[in-house]
Amino acid sequence: MSHERRQRHLKILELVATRPLRTQEELADALGQEGWQVTQSSVSRDIAVLGLVKSEGIYQRPAAVRLHEIADPNQRRIAESLLSVETAGDAMLVLHTPPGEAQRVGSALDLLAWPEIVGTIGGDDTIFVATRNASAQVQIVRQLRGLMAGVA
Repeated sequence: MSHERRQRHLKILELVATRPLRTQEELADALGQEGWQVTQSSVSRDIAVLGLVKSEGIYQRPAAVRLHEIADPNQRRIAESLLSVETAGDAMLVLHTPPGEAQRVGSALDLLAWPEIVGTIGGDDTIFVATRNASAQVQIVRQLRGLMAGVA
């Protein structure tokens, strides 16, 4: 996937997490306001690739529809706000959230006290997570992606 497409997907996930978008046209208009030139057909493909679903007429990530299944409030906070998980080297992760959410997610990770995580550093919409080693990194990626999918 190209860097530009990944950035557009992050922007789409941010938009659906922060405002009610009911149609592909509304999503395309919102992207346009953010400086992205897109067609309805590319928005349609993006929706399919991201697995967005409609709940009560509003586009949402699939995890947002199943959040009630996650009992732990810290895990739920992560599931609500985490947009992407990327590896960086053998023991580092880069997490993306909507603007203003990184501190909440970083705090939730700290409160979970998963032994595989050495520490977190959060900015506005990005969190760096240091893991103990490469196998810990793989395990944390699996757990975080499970939360993103709405599975505790």
